[in-house]
Amino acid sequence: MRADRAIAMLPRRCGALLLLALLLCLLPLGASAAVNCSITNNTLSIGNISVSPSTPVGTVLGTSGNAAITISCTGMPYDNTAQGRVVTMQAGNLAPRDASDASTSAGIAFATNVPGVALVVTASPVQADAQSCLRCGPGSTAGFEPTAITYPSTSAVSTFTANLVKTGPITPGPLGSIQLMQFYWYVYGKTASVGPLSSLTFSGGSVSVIACSVNTDSQTLNVALPTVSTSALSAIGATAGTTRFNINLSCQSGANVSITLSTSTPGTGAGVIAPATGTGKAQNVGVRLLDGSQTPVTFNTAKSLGATPNGALSIPYYAQYYRTASPVGGGQVTATATYTLTYQ
Repeated sequence: MRADRAIAMLPRRCGALLLLALLLCLLPLGASAAVNCSITNNTLSIGNISVSPSTPVGTVLGTSGNAAITISCTGMPYDNTAQGRVVTMQAGNLAPRDASDASTSAGIAFATNVPGVALVVTASPVQADAQSCLRCGPGSTAGFEPTAITYPSTSAVSTFTANLVKTGPITPGPLGSIQLMQFYWYVYGKTASVGPLSSLTFSGGSVSVIACSVNTDSQTLNVALPTVSTSALSAIGATAGTTRFNINLSCQSGANVSITLSTSTPGTGAGVIAPATGTGKAQNVGVRLLDGSQTPVTFNTAKSLGATPNGALSIPYYAQYYRTASPVGGGQVTATATYTLTYQ
């Protein structure tokens, strides 16, 4: 009877030991399900900008917009392998790209609502890219991996920068709001992409085009009059050495432009700048300015140029010596005038 009892108890003890071993094996596997990540939303903002029509293609317009995206994870590591200690953030579901976007350029060029303007987004520490590959966007779609967390760290930050870039002739208008991309996370070889959990959005103002811009050759004009004899200025009001010059502009079609000339030293005659004084200066010889029809200009009065063409616009003027009083003496003649453009 004692032997029978001993044999009956053995299975119970073996079963208890086996159940304990299974529980010990299951615990490490259950720990992998604890990894959980969150990613912040953010917005890139750029205010209203004005663009000169002569601005070259490729020029950055206005100021940059910046935003930081943070990924934070709990429950790391996934397991004790090297792969299980790294959580990678993905950027995917990209907004439509601009025609100027190229794989060799820095960042991603997104299309905007304004023709002729692209939104170029760059990122750090990993540069933004729109490639399609195994570890680019989720499901091997277009995108990139902005940053990663390596245990024991539990968070990481990717900084995004946005710039508006001129890509061609600009049609003014509002930029609007664009969801540029969405964010995911995964553990390589362990999980599929999880998400989208958040997004990066562009919130822009509007783009306006200045009706006309002054060409570089006309921003500071130096008009050289020829050397003439004092005998050519035989009487008060006599003129000589008439010389043409142009104010060159680049304009948008149909803008109503006016020009105003002014001087800090007006003379007594219409369009006359009073003679400069000092050592080596000509005596009683000023400079008179004439418009394209060779009519003396009226200082401090706006003159309409009418509706401008689309492209180059040259405004003709003339400068000439003008005798203001007697006697007349030889020497250097200098005069300064300022012009101002206004648009409607």
